Amino acid sequence: MSKQTESLITSEQELLTPAASWTSPYSSPETMTLMRKLEAREWRQRYRQKTQDVGAMQARAWWMETIDQIEKKRGKEAATELRYWMNQEK
Repeated sequence: MSKQTESLITSEQELLTPAASWTSPYSSPETMTLMRKLEAREWRQRYRQKTQDVGAMQARAWWMETIDQIEKKRGKEAATELRYWMNQEK
């Protein structure tokens, strides 16, 4: 087999193989966006419930502590993204 034919076969096989990052059912961009939106909706519901239970000031303090913990565990970018999606859910 010539080098040219071999390289064509290899490139065709690469096209037929799904992207390595998409082999998990949770790794497609659409699924990840949906999961981020659902997480943001859940945090907004928790915050609303907290304001009803303990009041706005204590709920705000609770949220600041929670978002700091998220930032420590997942990084600043993830915390910023969560805030973004929470604001989109309004």
